[in-house]
Amino acid sequence: MGKDAERGKYASPEGSRTWEYLITFSCGIGLSCIGNLQGWSSPTITELKSPNSRIQITNPASQLSWLAAALSTGHMAAPIFSLLLIDRIGRKNSFLLSAAPLVLSWALIVGAEHINVLIAARVLAGFSMGLMMCVYPVYFGEIFSTELRGFLMCITIAAYNFGVLAMFAVAPYLGIRTTGIVCMTIAVTFLITFWFMPESPYFLMMVGKTDQAESALEKLRGKTDVSDELELVKATLREKGKSLLGSNGAEKNEMEPGMLNTLKRLFTIRGNLKALIITMLIALLSHFCGFGSLMAYCHVIFTDMNAGIDVQITTIFFSLLQLIASVVGTIFVEKAGRRTFILGAGVLAGFLLTIVAGYFFLMEHTTVDVSAFALFAVFVIYNFIFVAHIGILMVPGIIVSEIFSSDIKVLASCIGGIFGSAVGVVSTKYYFLMAKSWGFGHSVPFFIYAIVTWLSTACIGYLLPETKGKTLYEIQKILNA
Repeated sequence: MGKDAERGKYASPEGSRTWEYLITFSCGIGLSCIGNLQGWSSPTITELKSPNSRIQITNPASQLSWLAAALSTGHMAAPIFSLLLIDRIGRKNSFLLSAAPLVLSWALIVGAEHINVLIAARVLAGFSMGLMMCVYPVYFGEIFSTELRGFLMCITIAAYNFGVLAMFAVAPYLGIRTTGIVCMTIAVTFLITFWFMPESPYFLMMVGKTDQAESALEKLRGKTDVSDELELVKATLREKGKSLLGSNGAEKNEMEPGMLNTLKRLFTIRGNLKALIITMLIALLSHFCGFGSLMAYCHVIFTDMNAGIDVQITTIFFSLLQLIASVVGTIFVEKAGRRTFILGAGVLAGFLLTIVAGYFFLMEHTTVDVSAFALFAVFVIYNFIFVAHIGILMVPGIIVSEIFSSDIKVLASCIGGIFGSAVGVVSTKYYFLMAKSWGFGHSVPFFIYAIVTWLSTACIGYLLPETKGKTLYEIQKILNA
């Protein structure tokens, strides 16, 4: 029994979810910062293309495509640093540290007078985002109770979408500098609120701080008796080679968690390798389904569709749909299951992408008049946004937080993060070049996205077990079967 319990701080034997909700609120602010980053590119590119732009560009195709891809470029370097940090300074401190370059990047944007400064700031922002995206599935997967894990993670994803919506709705009217000031304030708010959140009990147990791990569990569950869950934490860690029970009853690690040992466990243990392959397939699906390109270039894409609708309205509705999708996902993800969501979404998203690609192909490469179908094509894109967000972007984040054991979760997230970032750079950078500079139009990248979506969904369906309602220990047993 922890010190807080001994002092009678937790009086209810049934427990309380207060701290889990407080963590969700604070992390929601952090995820909204990521949403701000993701939603920043499209309205900003539109502003930079304007003749009245404060920051002039000399080579639009190259500079704007690099500005859009800069976030993924910075993201690519972050997983290596997360690998060095998360198991050394802890999940909480790593989360706090990840917000520091984010604040600096917004400060650079506020003072930027040249496009290269904006690109550098976005690379730095991508680095910050990469650190956060590596830490948050590890932290969330280890602190949330099994009953609430999917629901609370969906809430934080909804907060991310609110951040995107805020950018699309407000940034065009505030301008680059004022938007930077607002976003920097939100990032500082996250730093302040998360300072008071508890560390992961799994990390505390991994470093031999048993009493602190028990106290953290008591705080998270709001009750005095957490002995069963504490034993489950030990069993989960022990399952992957970390024996926590010494001969004198004290807790220690029998295996050194060095890099070589971790790599060996990642690639030689069946469940770990299977989980890594699933993660890389999910990263491929998430970054190459076309959602990122739509996010970065939605103003350009909707303009070229010639639907006769104000572009500002279409892009705001774009982000609003993401927020609605988050709410729907929050309600149904624990009922339908993760696997069902991602497979159904992958198949349907590929079909919708094919329709959009066909529309652009007829418009760009034939003499067929498709103007009568422009509104229908916009409607199809909206359906894709809704479907892809729930099943391809929202649910996979939950899955990745659930399928790795604690001792290799950081390394696996690092590898998955680097792979996903590289795919994101290719997808975002070359969309603009392929559609505009090389003259292929929008149809070719959309056809590519559809094919990749179907292939990766099929592979995920073959490998992925259902994780809904299962503890980390139970999931590991299934993966290793």
